[in-house]
Amino acid sequence: MTAAPVHAQSWSAAKSAQIDQIVAHFRELNGADEATLPSLSLSIGIDGRLVAAKGYGSSDGKPVTGNTLYEIGSITKQFTAAAALEMIRSGAVVGHSGTKLSLATPLSAVFGDGQYWKAQPWLTVGRLLTMRSNLPNFTRRPPDGADPWQPISDSALFHDIETQPPSEQSDDFDYSNTNYFLLAELMEQSLQPGQTRPQTYHDLLRRRIFEPAGMANTRFIDDQQATFDPDASTLSAPISAALKVQSATLALPDYGRRLRPAFTHPDWLKGSADAVSTALDLFAWDKALMDPKIVPAAVRDAMLSGQARVSPTLYYGMGWFYEEKDDSTVFSHSGSVPGYTSYNEIVRQKDGRWFCVSILSNSDQLDGLDDLANSIGYIIGE
Repeated sequence: MTAAPVHAQSWSAAKSAQIDQIVAHFRELNGADEATLPSLSLSIGIDGRLVAAKGYGSSDGKPVTGNTLYEIGSITKQFTAAAALEMIRSGAVVGHSGTKLSLATPLSAVFGDGQYWKAQPWLTVGRLLTMRSNLPNFTRRPPDGADPWQPISDSALFHDIETQPPSEQSDDFDYSNTNYFLLAELMEQSLQPGQTRPQTYHDLLRRRIFEPAGMANTRFIDDQQATFDPDASTLSAPISAALKVQSATLALPDYGRRLRPAFTHPDWLKGSADAVSTALDLFAWDKALMDPKIVPAAVRDAMLSGQARVSPTLYYGMGWFYEEKDDSTVFSHSGSVPGYTSYNEIVRQKDGRWFCVSILSNSDQLDGLDDLANSIGYIIGE
């Protein structure tokens, strides 16, 4: 299904009502009764203008809104990729060796010349970003003796990676959270110009991504309180006045019938899936990505490119999937962690116009958020 070219003036109350109807239908298909209907928040932007931000359903007895917080799972990878590319662009070096970071930097220059890394000289920073390392996914196969229901240290995860048999060189796409965990570790071993010690991965994303984009409520799973005051002088002017809504609260997770879901501790999700955000903040991120004044064009273009082939028409860039259609290019990524499902999409049309759709839910039993976003895109273009 493809949509006709759109522009911001094409938005209408009728389209908003149509979207309400298809969201209601989607929720009904995913819940047996009112008590089991998934809560859902979404935002829609056209050419950088916010046209809709709202919630459907409730959490803990309170209606959800466009400013309700959700764990966003693998959408986090978009922020990790952007921060890593920005570090490369700014001339960062690996602290212990002084090696300048680039997409071609071998991981042996970053993590030391131990036998595991020396045996794989073809493993580079660029291969981590594009999911072409073929490193095993530790959330599919946890380290021996590790309890996936308990916290785990960075060093334990890193040690487990180094004890695996070396991978064989391949250009094939192989989705693995291990890639983005290692990118976060890489950031914490690197120095930017003028720095004397590395920053934490969380601080880097806050300062390089969240603050400049005006993502006032985006934070991490293990944060105990809001990271930003939207009125603070250190925060860039919000992209939309709607982003200054205060007191964002977290939607409670819905685990379905599972009593004890694994991998809920943030240690397992570092770099790959540990961010918490709102539909409004994801609109701000999409707008920032499309605005070279905030995210440099070179960083954006690297992320939104077809680097690794997934299927005949689908590619992976860096933190985004990339698909060419008849009249548009679709950039997207989904997220799923215990209790939450998410989807973020930017559609760029042949004439340069674009729109974005972000959908967040506090149920991890949902399928079809991408199809829901496609249906919304069709209504936008009518």
